[in-house]
Amino acid sequence: MALQILSTSALIILLYFISGTITLYFTILGWRNRNVRLSLPFTLVMACLTIWFYAYILEITSPDLQTALVFTSIEVPCIHCIPVGFLFIVLFYTGRDRYLTIRTVPLFFIVPVLLCISVITNPLHSLYYTGFSLAPYDGLNLWIYHHGPLFWIAVVYSYGLSFLAVLFILSHMSETGRCHHRPLIYLLFASLAPFIANLMYVLKVPPSPYLDLTPLAFMVTTLLLIAGLFRYLFTRVPVAYARIISTMRDAIIITSGPARVIDLNPAAEKVLGIPLREAIGRDINTLLPGLPEPLCGPVLPEEGVRGEYQIAGEGPLRYYDIMALPLVEDGAASGGSLFVLRDITERKEAELALADANRKIRLLTSITRHDIRNQLTGLSGYLELSRDSVDNPVDMTRYVSRMQMVAKAIENQIAFTRDYENLGGGPPVWQDVSSCVRKAMEGLPFGNVRVCTDPMNIEVLADPLLGKVFYNLFDNALRYGGKGMTEIQVSSSTQDGARVLVVSDNGEGISHEDKQRVFSKGYGRNTGLGLFLTKEILSLTGITIRETGEPGRGARFEIRVPSDKFRFSSP
Repeated sequence: MALQILSTSALIILLYFISGTITLYFTILGWRNRNVRLSLPFTLVMACLTIWFYAYILEITSPDLQTALVFTSIEVPCIHCIPVGFLFIVLFYTGRDRYLTIRTVPLFFIVPVLLCISVITNPLHSLYYTGFSLAPYDGLNLWIYHHGPLFWIAVVYSYGLSFLAVLFILSHMSETGRCHHRPLIYLLFASLAPFIANLMYVLKVPPSPYLDLTPLAFMVTTLLLIAGLFRYLFTRVPVAYARIISTMRDAIIITSGPARVIDLNPAAEKVLGIPLREAIGRDINTLLPGLPEPLCGPVLPEEGVRGEYQIAGEGPLRYYDIMALPLVEDGAASGGSLFVLRDITERKEAELALADANRKIRLLTSITRHDIRNQLTGLSGYLELSRDSVDNPVDMTRYVSRMQMVAKAIENQIAFTRDYENLGGGPPVWQDVSSCVRKAMEGLPFGNVRVCTDPMNIEVLADPLLGKVFYNLFDNALRYGGKGMTEIQVSSSTQDGARVLVVSDNGEGISHEDKQRVFSKGYGRNTGLGLFLTKEILSLTGITIRETGEPGRGARFEIRVPSDKFRFSSP
């Protein structure tokens, strides 16, 4: 009988020792992989378990109470740090590690530190233990601790953290597809095993009311963590796909079942204009109204469906390339879908601008061909008249002058097409307004005319020919401003969210009759093409221009740039 008792005692001690050695191994392994963020809380749990296992062996083999209490004071902080570490594991895995900051992490360890101090100083206040009694068990000295109020505070704290971890696990299971449930189930059972064992110890439940089986239950937790999270603990695989998704610039929306939204990343929150908590549970069609039928159908092909989608929010219209993929696990659909939205607004606007430019160039080619044919018809008529006026020098001179005027008009038409053929030849680019103004001033005969430019740290998204706009406006002012013009001013201001660039002068101005026709092709005293080209260049990116000056007080051209076509640059 004595041999049997000895064997039982040795078996219990051996079991705790083997468990402690296993957790020590995983402590070392976790520390070596500490560059993987999930391994840090895992290492904390394993280290605390290792100390608990070895200290408990020494406690139950201690010859007297004082020696046992020394090892108990070592166990207590480790016991209460384990729920903290396990909660950290759950937070990291479920993508909620944003709650763990330099300020918040130390707060979790305040209670364990205070409890450790209370155990050490317990002889002075008896608030953690109120008394002790010995209960021999198979040759081991099992001390019965009569618990005080601080112990129950410790129990509530530890159980509260465990309960919080379980809530996070269940919440994440409801938000993710079935393909992510397996590791979460391991986490769930890993949290429940030590909870049940510790509850049995606290409530003195048979068959071993005085032997603390909680460390052995944590051994089960260790094995479940290794089985469920091995690839996240000891490999360079990211901690949680949620962390990767949350940093993506593309909008990600995940649905469960036909169309119920269960998750979306911060980029999607920005695109949709609603936070995650308001999007969860809603139908995808209410978040993306008018979604094409192939993208929101009940069954998606394995390769997914792709299309374009437009969102008209409070700002300008945005274009998105949208991809809908079925969530598949082991060759079977999990009943969910993954939607990826990539903003292609700039590319789409460039395509539309290019198409518009091509249309305008085709129109211009037709108009120019018609105009040149008309000029050639007139030139042929003057040549006929000249042949009949060989003996009349006065008429001959008049006809030759007219022919020179026709030739000049044709030359102007050809010169204009040279500039216009580059219109829309490239995608719109961000251009510094001040630089465009300075380049436009080069080569123009300003003479005594002063150009005043306000400081403008503004960039405008426009056709590469934007500099030609300011050149034409300056040239128009120098040609028609009159001898009394002494100043040209360039300024800007914000009106109703748009940026208004103003080019004005103090010359003769433009009459009321001419204001409506000043941007028409062919209208004017010179070629009639400069202001027409100016308007066409700006219209490619939705920028408008109008003349608002008063006759006799100077011309004033207002260029209105939409809010999404300008930005402020560094000075």
